[in-house]
Amino acid sequence: MSNRLRGWHLMFASVITRLCVLIIIILLASWSIYLNYKVGYNNARLVELADGKLVATFYRMSDWFFSCFGDPVAAMQSNGGMTWSIRLFGVQITDPIAATSVFLNNGQLAFGFFIGALIPLSLALLFGRVFCSYICPASLLFFTIGRLRRLLGRFFYFPELPMNRFFAWGVLCGGVVLALVTTHGIWALILPYFAVGQTIFHAITFGVMHVAVFSILFFIVVDFALGYQFTCRHICPTGRLLGVIGAKPLVSIRRDASACIDDCHSCEQVCTFMVSPKKDETRDCSLCGECMSVCPASCLSVGTKKAIDVSSSGIVVNTDVASEV
Repeated sequence: MSNRLRGWHLMFASVITRLCVLIIIILLASWSIYLNYKVGYNNARLVELADGKLVATFYRMSDWFFSCFGDPVAAMQSNGGMTWSIRLFGVQITDPIAATSVFLNNGQLAFGFFIGALIPLSLALLFGRVFCSYICPASLLFFTIGRLRRLLGRFFYFPELPMNRFFAWGVLCGGVVLALVTTHGIWALILPYFAVGQTIFHAITFGVMHVAVFSILFFIVVDFALGYQFTCRHICPTGRLLGVIGAKPLVSIRRDASACIDDCHSCEQVCTFMVSPKKDETRDCSLCGECMSVCPASCLSVGTKKAIDVSSSGIVVNTDVASEV
């Protein structure tokens, strides 16, 4: 299998995993309704009489699913939350910014909340900024807008506004200050993925739109008007934070310098986060595979870093070797 084809596979996988995260968010919101029915009625027929066959069918399916793990109520209660802090079958996963905000506001952090933050941080250390390409549900929206923007760019002019990478740090600091002055809910207006989660949750559980929907609309306009995936590149503080934490990941894009074409800059031009595999950069790389899919020399691959190599002369030298994953 060629490296270009592997790149397409990675891109496909990134879309599928983000769709799965979106489905999980929808299910968690819907299962909170199931839990209310389970505790209140505990009978599919009563649910059908109250809200119709479709809701009753969902109730039966959810009841069957959670029954596979023991008591349905207990199993359901081990799941909950949104992108800010989510719990899946008892495993807590916490947004690092959420943990930081709560700690600065309260001066302490619950043990489970702290442990949950280690999961995304560990992913960043191992694989870099993969949250953005494989987990973040909002980035799937911006990914779609970016493709549409490229398509329409054949007929219309779209600007590319340059922005200093420190802008996202400013957004992070401003958000922390606002959270200290107001509440943690302010992050639903600042973090795109939090805005998506809150909008979905309120729409399903309460039947109303959360104010965060206006943030989503703002980010959509920004992405169309200011630059390709502008929100992900320049605004989202989570992506910037994870990019720094995972600046030297264990697994990353590796380049075969001997096969690389000197005058080719395809990888740089296509990268969502303005990473340059041609310069062997890894900071902000999300392993989306898009650079691999366009590389004409097929010199890019995903691999681990091997610290040393022994040359034919017996001298130990430092090298980066692409050990395919």
